[in-house]
Amino acid sequence: MTRIDDRSVDERIPITLLTGFLGAGKTTLVNRLLSAPDAGKIAVIVNEFGEIGIDGDLIARANEDMLELTNGCICCAAQGDLMDGLNRLFLRKIGLAEPQVDFDKIVIETTGIADPSPLARLFYTDMKLDLTFRLDAVLTVVDLKHVTGQIARSPEAQKQIAIADKLIFNKRDLVDDDEFAAAVAAVERLNPFSVKEVTTHGALPVEQLLDLDLFEPKRRDDMVGAWIGADRSDTDHAADDHAHDDPVHTPGVGAVCLQTHEPLEWNALLRFFLELTEEKGEDLFRVKGMVHFQNVEKPVIIQGVQATFSPPTYAEAWPRGEVATRIVVIGRNLDRASMEERFAACVAKRETVLDRGIGAI
Repeated sequence: MTRIDDRSVDERIPITLLTGFLGAGKTTLVNRLLSAPDAGKIAVIVNEFGEIGIDGDLIARANEDMLELTNGCICCAAQGDLMDGLNRLFLRKIGLAEPQVDFDKIVIETTGIADPSPLARLFYTDMKLDLTFRLDAVLTVVDLKHVTGQIARSPEAQKQIAIADKLIFNKRDLVDDDEFAAAVAAVERLNPFSVKEVTTHGALPVEQLLDLDLFEPKRRDDMVGAWIGADRSDTDHAADDHAHDDPVHTPGVGAVCLQTHEPLEWNALLRFFLELTEEKGEDLFRVKGMVHFQNVEKPVIIQGVQATFSPPTYAEAWPRGEVATRIVVIGRNLDRASMEERFAACVAKRETVLDRGIGAI
């Protein structure tokens, strides 16, 4: 069996990828973060400084591509390639470029029509990027007033929701209870297993936005259950089962949760994922799994964005103490029945045990 790397202290710079459709409230949320006294030293990468609308009293120094704030944060304009921007930021942090700046985390605000998956995949495929930074979480801001229409019209809006580690339902003040329920239901059909928050004007505390360890949990064992959806209540799971009563097909963008208490065989599950990525291609958005492998005591974390998977790692404990495999697959036009049939074939065959009491003279 392929060796699975143990978890270790991760000193890479965490990046929060903030996405959401046009007008969802990303800029308001970023502005709150930049002015929060307990946010720490944040570097925010945005398209234009003017979009943020930073209070002039907060700005200590400004140059062509960077604003330094009095609270230790900085705001950088994304001029050209984002990877170049990240590299320039790191060189400034370690004193190899001017002006030297200090920060301990980065927030990237994407454009309102951006697909976040290419950047997420880079953290698996770009060794230089992966050695310096780690993706902490993909946060998607949802406009409760307009999200149902956006989902119906825009594949980008669907994908932003589907790939999210955490969904922030914003503008609660603009919808009544019926509109709120309809908006949440529309989003839940795309991504029922992510962590969710509800707010108005992006008014969330810093600890609900940063240092979440939700993209690929390796540092905070308390977040593993939330990451895989195992911390949801029994009522939530019943609602998921009801929503997925269709035994044959999940049309459009949706999620399939595969579960078993039986241990799995490594090579069989590997074949399952290879077949899935070959068949679905770009229609496979996200795979998240906590797996019980045969002869392995600890839960193993499996994580992928489209056809790119990270090396498997161990979690320290099973959520709720329940030893069970739970794999969430999010994509377009998923064939639930076929996936469940092939997943069932991954269960390890029971080893034959000789019972010396049988046939004794």
